[in-house]
Amino acid sequence: MDGLAASRAGDLGDAVGRGPLPPSPRLGAKTSGTRVKICGCRSAAEVAAAVAAGADAVGLIFAPSPRRISPEEGAIATAAVPPGVSVVGVFVDPSEGELEHALTALPRLIPQFSGSEPPELCRHLGVPYLKVFPVSVEESSSGDTLAPELDRYPEALPIFETASRQRGGSGRTFDWSKVQALVDRRAAVISGGLDATNVGECVRRLRPYAVDVRSGVESEGVKDPKKLRDFMHAVRSADATT
Repeated sequence: MDGLAASRAGDLGDAVGRGPLPPSPRLGAKTSGTRVKICGCRSAAEVAAAVAAGADAVGLIFAPSPRRISPEEGAIATAAVPPGVSVVGVFVDPSEGELEHALTALPRLIPQFSGSEPPELCRHLGVPYLKVFPVSVEESSSGDTLAPELDRYPEALPIFETASRQRGGSGRTFDWSKVQALVDRRAAVISGGLDATNVGECVRRLRPYAVDVRSGVESEGVKDPKKLRDFMHAVRSADATT
């Protein structure tokens, strides 16, 4: 482990137990509330809107996507993010060099691996990370078929996301019951097609560690402050009834 990795491991080590999305200071004494990650932020204004709405984490996409930005742009966009909010960088099959470059530009970055990355690459920097596990909307098989793959990444915070060719951003939900057993045994994030109209049901049914949203809080491709607030309200309302 190099010096950068060692430093980050020390700074973020306390988060590994439940995953690298810490409780929001806005939750006060309540530490069991569902964490919220607002992904695909591209500017300081979008990041600020997500933070103001109460997000626990903001996501920056460094992989091919309409929302893709560079690590340097991400550093500018997140310069004012408070310590209690995590900064997550989304990668798809990056090289070690690409990872190290991004972490140099953004020392507090938590990697999210959304491709076919082997466990060795995910562990390369010795820091907490998120790993996406796609869930098919067509196949009727149980999410238990994901268990062997999930077990290859024991230190990851898993994200169960609707499978798509573009590795995310499908705008579709999957059958949440497919991953109920996995979410019951391990802290996990649910992603795919969530918005203010359905995230409450997701939280009440699955009690996930966190939920992840992109297009569901956008208007014409830009993060919408009202949709952000509505999404957060739906999550907190669901928390209060579970």
